[in-house]
Amino acid sequence: MGIISGVRRAGSSIFNFKVTRWFGKDFIFDSLRTVANLFLGIFTPEQAEVQETYEQALIRLGLSESDIQQRQQEFTKLFIFYLTISAMLFAYSLFIVVTYHNIGGFFMGFSITLYALTQAFRYHFWLFQIRNKKLGCSFREWLMDK
Repeated sequence: MGIISGVRRAGSSIFNFKVTRWFGKDFIFDSLRTVANLFLGIFTPEQAEVQETYEQALIRLGLSESDIQQRQQEFTKLFIFYLTISAMLFAYSLFIVVTYHNIGGFFMGFSITLYALTQAFRYHFWLFQIRNKKLGCSFREWLMDK
């Protein structure tokens, strides 16, 4: 009896019949929680710690009207640059898919095009805030700009 009970105890520790542990259920759920938290962190906008007006920000940063004009010119040039780059990248992506029938190359070029468009939006949005002399504009305000 002593030998058989020893074998059973040893066998129960060798053969684990918990299927959830085989698949790593805890690891999978932890990974899903991490991905969900990253996703929420990306799409949750940061809130300003201090609410200030455009004029207060100019004083705090020590910017003059000539500095603002220079920034406006820089943002305009960068906006046009990124918009041009995105148009060229999209045209190249279409060329890849039409000429070589390479869908993977198209999606790679298209993703880079989207990145260039986000940069163009970024500089245009900053330009919009400078023109309106208002900080903290919303996407809707930018979209409804005439």
